[in-house]
Amino acid sequence: MATLHGLSNTRLHSLWRKMKDRCNNQRASNYCNYGGRGITICNSWNEDFMSFYQWAIANDYNDRLSIERVSVNGNYEPSNCKWIKPREQSRNKRDTQYTEINGVTKTLIEWAEIYDIPYKTIMTRWYRGWRGIALVQPSKKPRKVS
Repeated sequence: MATLHGLSNTRLHSLWRKMKDRCNNQRASNYCNYGGRGITICNSWNEDFMSFYQWAIANDYNDRLSIERVSVNGNYEPSNCKWIKPREQSRNKRDTQYTEINGVTKTLIEWAEIYDIPYKTIMTRWYRGWRGIALVQPSKKPRKVS
């Protein structure tokens, strides 16, 4: 008989079920990006919600946070997971572009924020082959003023 924990209707339990689905269920719509790439869930979490729950609570889970794999190619396991804000999580994806400026590596969107340059401008420059400090330099062409 299964142990009842009274947490089946919580957001955390839903996150756990979705994590298991995308890693274990070949029919899941996003399986190809997780289980299909070899991303797994450690045995203790995969087999026991309470193990995942205890880790989550010990690591400052709250309902405004999302689970993040520190290494996007790593597994769901305590040493590779943390809780972060959804905005931060959107920056840790396989297609996120990074560049180094003055010895510091950041995502292109972070550099756009630091230098107060539109992200679209930096992305356009990136796809045109610009790298490093050139990505964030002011445009040499004066803007047309109407």
